[in-house]
This record gives sequence, structure tokens and C-alpha cells, in this order.
Amino acid sequence: MQLVLVHGTTQSPDGWALVERALSTAGHEVHAVDLAGADPRALAAQYAQLVVTQVPGGRADVVAAHSGSGLLLPSIASALRAAAQVYIAALIPDGARSFRDELIADPHGVVHPGWVGVGPTVDVDTARHFLFHDCDEAVSSWAMTTLRRFLPSAVYDEVIAPVEVPAMVIVPTGDRTLRPSWMVDAARHRLDVEPVMLDAGHCPHVSRPEHVARKLIEAATTT
Repeated sequence: MQLVLVHGTTQSPDGWALVERALSTAGHEVHAVDLAGADPRALAAQYAQLVVTQVPGGRADVVAAHSGSGLLLPSIASALRAAAQVYIAALIPDGARSFRDELIADPHGVVHPGWVGVGPTVDVDTARHFLFHDCDEAVSSWAMTTLRRFLPSAVYDEVIAPVEVPAMVIVPTGDRTLRPSWMVDAARHRLDVEPVMLDAGHCPHVSRPEHVARKLIEAATTT
């Protein structure tokens, strides 16, 4: 099985290393793609094409996205002709309004107030508190080396339509950045799926990689 992993807005593709190892050990082909370097004016469809160029054969069985890159997931899943898409502690597009408009309408409905304006990619204490608080010291120290800012700013103003690709949503109950209650509601009302609840923080692919790997494998057969 071929799986594609899309990093979020605070990590490089290296952040998927533990999940990659678990999937590769299980005999699967894995590609952690890199969205850095794209034109800052790029929209979701352009990011999707960037991903396609990094995936052998231009297709995948499962594509997963973390955090802010959830906004890109429908376009990427469609472009890769994926059998399943997996949102991991991720934004889920509204389909009727842009993410920026959603934030304006309810500033604290999507993200925790404490997350607004912080800089985890440049502040170790902030990263530990918001991203890696559920990791042991060794994993947390390693995760710090994967931090990198990625800002698809034009996508925040884009109205992104849903696609007919079966979806799984993994919601970490201890997330300190996105509100778990918002992710649950978005999964049910925007994707019509019951979310998978996980005892973890915002980066379960770092703190619970084996569990996340199992869910990605399941997504191909159960969504």
C-alpha cells in the first residue's frame, strides 16, 4: 500500500519519521512530501500538484494531513486519486466559507485562545507546551529538530469544497491548539463521519506513532 503524509504548519516532513518507520516496517511504501518553497499565493489545487510531483506514479492509497494542512487535504486526495483521506488533528474545510471567515465569525471556536499569536517554531517552551507536552523527554527533544514554519496564507481565504473521498478524522483529546470539540463537530457535520478519539496532544504522529500508523492502514479498508 502507498501512503502519502502531508506535514502541518509547524513541522517539516521530518516530523513524520516515527510514523514512516512504523509503516515501512509493516511493508508499506511511504512518502512524506514537502510543501515548502511553494509560491505564497498558491491555492489548494497548486499545492496538490506540488504533492503529485513528489509521489511516484502520482497516486496514493491513503493520504493524511496534519493540522493546518487539513485545508489542503481534499485537493491533494483528489489529485492523488486516493482511496482514503485522513485528517490528523487537522482543520476541516467548511465548504461554504473560507477558514479566515470562520475565524472572524468565531475567533475562539476553532483554536484555543492561548495558541493565537504564539511562535512554537522559535520558542522551545511554547513548542513543548502546545505541541509536544504528551511526549517523553527523548521524543520531545527530537521533535524540536523538526520544527519549521509553513504558512499557506492564500488558502486561508479560499472556499474549499469537499470531495468524494472516504475520510477518517483522528481527534486528540488533549489537543492544546485546535479545539477537540470543534474537530468532532466538523467531522460529523462536514464529513459525515464519526471521529476516532485518541488520548494525545496536537502531534499524535510524534507521541503515538504506532497507533497513528495502525489507523492509517485501517483507513484504506474501513472508510
